[in-house]
Amino acid sequence: MSHRSYFRTARVFSILFLVLILLGLAQTVSAVVELQISPSAIQRIPIAVPDFKYMTPEQSQLAREMSDVLSNDLNISGVFRPLDRKGFLEDPQVMGLEASEIKFQDWSRQGADFLARCSYQVQGNSIRLDGRLFDVAGRKIVGAPKSYSGELRAWRQMVHAFADDIMLMLTGERGVFDTKIAYVQNVGTAKEIFYCDFDGYNPVQVTRDNNIALSPSWSPDQSQIAFVSYRDGFPKVYGVNVSNNSRYLISGFPGMNITPAWRPGRNELAVTLTKDGGQDIYLVSPTGQVIRKFGVGFGSSISVSPDWSPDGQKFAYVSNESGNPQIYTFDVSTGQKKRLTFSGNYNTSPAWSPKGDWIAYSGREGGEFDIFIIRPDGSENHSLTHGSRNEGPCWSPDGRMIAYSSNKQGGSAIRVMYSNGTGDWQLTRQSGAQELPDWSPRRNRQ
Repeated sequence: MSHRSYFRTARVFSILFLVLILLGLAQTVSAVVELQISPSAIQRIPIAVPDFKYMTPEQSQLAREMSDVLSNDLNISGVFRPLDRKGFLEDPQVMGLEASEIKFQDWSRQGADFLARCSYQVQGNSIRLDGRLFDVAGRKIVGAPKSYSGELRAWRQMVHAFADDIMLMLTGERGVFDTKIAYVQNVGTAKEIFYCDFDGYNPVQVTRDNNIALSPSWSPDQSQIAFVSYRDGFPKVYGVNVSNNSRYLISGFPGMNITPAWRPGRNELAVTLTKDGGQDIYLVSPTGQVIRKFGVGFGSSISVSPDWSPDGQKFAYVSNESGNPQIYTFDVSTGQKKRLTFSGNYNTSPAWSPKGDWIAYSGREGGEFDIFIIRPDGSENHSLTHGSRNEGPCWSPDGRMIAYSSNKQGGSAIRVMYSNGTGDWQLTRQSGAQELPDWSPRRNRQ
């Protein structure tokens, strides 16, 4: 999380908060294919994604758009290389849907290893989507046919679900196409919480306080967002149910209540509080009951921005006890803390990868803020971005991508890159600045 954003915001309200300036696969599936899932992989899997087949002529308007969404999902995954449809030999509205109807030899000549074949039918405000994945060389279907149905307005989510299932069938792990990214959006002089689909579509405004809201944090089941609000004059932590937008107070102790972080697999949050005089990190329930004070603070030092390890047994955080903001880790079982970063004089916004193998953070070197990653033991520390202002990293649930805020193309926007620093692209394009992203977990699917 970007603490400099905290500091700018706090100055608007009270000199009290100026203190914050101190911080600031490999798997074979049905003997079809073996994929090495790595963002550094050079060879992507060529896949053909023809226009979806509409079952009656009056339903034709979504055929190309659905194909575009599926192609984009698979391309973003870093695993697949969707082929150019201009080279396809067969009319997608004429070609069949079953293996016996597919001209596999033609698709092989066009360079496809796989073929995603889909159809859809609209009835009133409802839609049914059917998808099949074919192994071109093996001339057979991969897995079982997939069907999705629901409201017509949710067709993008159904296409994302099929992309997830393609990833699952070929890699043994679902994709992240049903996930959301929450962020802070500047709306005039206010900062409000928004979230959007993983690909930047369907932005939803969560808060409308015409005030300052910061630090969105998704709950483990993707149903809640915790955030910091200054609408009452001093920062409190609230939660909001994203299905009905109902809000509830999590932590409103006198002083500061900031930087919430849901604990993986548990209905608990780590938050930074000043309720006992000093600043420390506490474990609280969603109703604000203090479960534990972690005691990571040292004298008058600042301790903020906890971010949990995937097993919920450790968290990374920021402390200035050594003089400048640095990244530390804390083991909740042993009570032991460890300084992680020693290079750079202003390191903030730690984010523990969902695989547990890296911690990303924002660090200042040479006057610029960049995104770095480091092993939890302090080794292999290196930067992923170079130049501009890059802050507030967060990981996708599969650990293959990192979202962050950057001003490399002018105003601050949310960008995404692969975890090795390649493939960078801009996610948000609304007017006003976007910052402090948090990537949701995957949805639970039956």
